[in-house]
Amino acid sequence: MSSLLMVLLSSVLVTTVVLAHMPQWRPFVTPTDIFGGARIIAIVCLVAVPAVALFGWLLARFVLGPWHLEYLRTPALIAVVLIVVPLLDIALRRRAVLTQQPGFALVMSTNTALLGIALITDLRGTTFGVAVLLAIGAAAALAVLLLSFAALYERLQQADIPVAFREAPLALVTAGIMALAFMGFSGLIQE
Repeated sequence: MSSLLMVLLSSVLVTTVVLAHMPQWRPFVTPTDIFGGARIIAIVCLVAVPAVALFGWLLARFVLGPWHLEYLRTPALIAVVLIVVPLLDIALRRRAVLTQQPGFALVMSTNTALLGIALITDLRGTTFGVAVLLAIGAAAALAVLLLSFAALYERLQQADIPVAFREAPLALVTAGIMALAFMGFSGLIQE
């Protein structure tokens, strides 16, 4: 069992180090403008997340529910993501929000936040109004989280950090502290 945990831990750390040292794998963020790239992703998430969540909610309520096909919820939501994101990509390129960013549709299509928020909206959204509020609230929270991580990352690039903690270790520690901070909001509103 311990060898499996070591394999898992090493793969996580290797993946984190590889992604931290390979900025050319980030198709829409230049290494000098992290916050600008996060701002573009946040704007796109503010449009894509509610669109996918609401189309998924409508599909589940008016197609899958009446025909008793609830077991197809996840594949149907994946199909909605794969349809909505390229359409959104085309629309945003026409509006000049996205300019020459080749991997955008692939990155947004594989964004698990889209699918996760769509599933949560489908499960918790009892009416269309509740589904709209859930989708917009989740998109806004995701945008704030992206922008706060990007701003913090840019500030940490200017800080005097020991060599052992630069790049991936600092990113992991920062993500852990931010996760603990956001966990403080979990019991704020009782359901």
